[in-house]
Amino acid sequence: MRKKVTPKPFIYYDSLKPWERVCMVLYAIITIGVILTLVFAEPGTEQTTIVMYIVLSQLGMYFGLYTSLRNFKAYILWLSFGVVHLILFLCFRGNPSIEMYRGNPTVGLLNTVILLMLFQLLRYLSLKFQHREFVAPAKGGGPDLFENKKVTFADFVIFVIYMGSWFGLTVLFLSL
Repeated sequence: MRKKVTPKPFIYYDSLKPWERVCMVLYAIITIGVILTLVFAEPGTEQTTIVMYIVLSQLGMYFGLYTSLRNFKAYILWLSFGVVHLILFLCFRGNPSIEMYRGNPTVGLLNTVILLMLFQLLRYLSLKFQHREFVAPAKGGGPDLFENKKVTFADFVIFVIYMGSWFGLTVLFLSL
């Protein structure tokens, strides 16, 4: 006989798991590396570095940290990285050596806070309509990678909304 798991409330504060702490420390080190690259590296390296940093962090939060972001303690810490992204944008937005054909790629840093807030909205909607947390679709249509839950149609809709928002915000900010 299985023990029934009581669902956690929308806002809850659990202690961070060891892997979450490792991710945050690694991300802080990577952020420092990106800052040093933007200050000291050659122009071609700066552009590639900032674009990769933005894309991997924003997509990684959805695909790799969706279980962690449910915990508001972890969410607030990741939101503080979003604030660091805003500060980095303000520091490097006028840097001519980072400029690309379509503008300064640091505008993508503005997406982080918006996408983190969108994540919580989508999470709320999933709990409201599915009565469960959403999961990220896995490659090949199988269960999600972390909780082995079946991916529902609503999970795919949430995925499309998140990815469409990420793409739309990126295009919008690059056109400014």
